[in-house]
Amino acid sequence: MLPPSEITADAALRDLGHADPRVREQAAAALGSASQEDRDRVVPALRAALNDDIGAVRYAAALSLGELEDAGSVAALCDQLDDGDSMARQAAAIALGRVGSKAAFEPLLRALQHGPAEVRFQAVASLAELDPVRAFEALLGALEDADAEVRGAAAAALGDHGDRRARDPLAALLEDTETSCRFEAAYALARFGDRRAIAALVALIDDRDFSLPALQGLTTLRAREARDPARRLMGRVFRPEVQRVRAAAALASLGDGEGRAFLQKRLNHRREDVRGLTIQALGEIGDEWALDLLRQLRCAARDDDQRAQIDEAMSEALRGGGR
Repeated sequence: MLPPSEITADAALRDLGHADPRVREQAAAALGSASQEDRDRVVPALRAALNDDIGAVRYAAALSLGELEDAGSVAALCDQLDDGDSMARQAAAIALGRVGSKAAFEPLLRALQHGPAEVRFQAVASLAELDPVRAFEALLGALEDADAEVRGAAAAALGDHGDRRARDPLAALLEDTETSCRFEAAYALARFGDRRAIAALVALIDDRDFSLPALQGLTTLRAREARDPARRLMGRVFRPEVQRVRAAAALASLGDGEGRAFLQKRLNHRREDVRGLTIQALGEIGDEWALDLLRQLRCAARDDDQRAQIDEAMSEALRGGGR
């Protein structure tokens, strides 16, 4: 089959009536990127596809309506929160967050309180998108959900939206039995500048799944407790280069000369992703040394893309204000 992006609107609309459900699913997915001029005929077809016999088609149709931000589909998407297909239920919760209609708040809140785990997980993010202030108490309650993914999603959402009243409940989640929950709580606390996150983040430095963001959080906190494990990780030549850059940033945030020298060398690395991560890390460090280096790099930048990346890092550094 052709990728969805290569299917024309006319072909996708025709394929929504195909006998093969896989073709209908692909067509529904493709219509999420329909142009504004096609919208008047695409949206009604996708709304109709929410009633397809196949859950995968309903799933794709819901996500596409979310991409198109179709407020007229909110009632149908709310009904789909109780769909018999788990993926279709998830898609409805995601789409309601993307549509952004306040009318979806109460149905999503009920889904968070009473729905199955996969819907509760998606409802957390959508409620936070719709109205983080109104959702605050519900998100706090979700930190105690029976499902680890829901607890982690709630912690991440609370970190995203910055209400400092969440710090103590997040700190309680640092004792969670699930690594992913401990990480999300610690990372959210790091974004608040709360040093109770440090021990949990240090414990994750060597974790394959969480090492990079854990080191990012430790850089933000300028955590001296990270110095020895970060130096060991930076010196491991067989570790991924991006992981070593993150370790060097945690050291450089403490004024460590080895970490700073490592980052300066990576600004000339052959790989674009390593150079880009190094620039990003300098913005997160945000001290005068990092700002001076970014200014020098800005003067020598060779293209608009690199200048834009450096400008973003400098803005981050200035927002940090030396933290």
